[in-house]
Amino acid sequence: MRSHPTVTLLRRLLRDRTGVAAIEFALLALPLFILIFGILEVAAMFFIDSALDASVHKASRLIRTGQAAKGKMGLAQFKTEICGNLLYLLDCRENLLVAASTLTDASSSGAMRAIGSSGTVSINENFDIGHGSDYVIVQAFLPWSPIVSLYSLSSHTLADGSYLLGASVLFRNEPF
Repeated sequence: MRSHPTVTLLRRLLRDRTGVAAIEFALLALPLFILIFGILEVAAMFFIDSALDASVHKASRLIRTGQAAKGKMGLAQFKTEICGNLLYLLDCRENLLVAASTLTDASSSGAMRAIGSSGTVSINENFDIGHGSDYVIVQAFLPWSPIVSLYSLSSHTLADGSYLLGASVLFRNEPF
């Protein structure tokens, strides 16, 4: 008894193993590439964030030692100093937001709420570096646009899909 041609074709296709590797790769390629690009995105974000942190600490030393006060440094010059240490960020000067404030004592410091309810950056920039022996907090924020925009790594993004990287340093000015 002969089977139907469709059944014969189906049996032959089920026994055929040519092209299995290509099909398996096609099934696994998307998750693999998402994982690779996610690792690259997070690595770049941490690299930029640590560079921003180091740059803010280095530039804040000018305030702490009194060099900024002696040189009558303003906010624009301070931002240029921070961005000068961030080699690969071409749009740093346009996007960097800095707030330097004096405090009555170190215990009165608090985190600034940098993102408003509408998902936009809501920072009032100021540059109050105080005098000798004053407590100063310097906070810098930099919007970071994802390199790979295929998906969102976090739900904590700005309204435009970028992330807000931040760095801060709290210190007491040296007497000057």
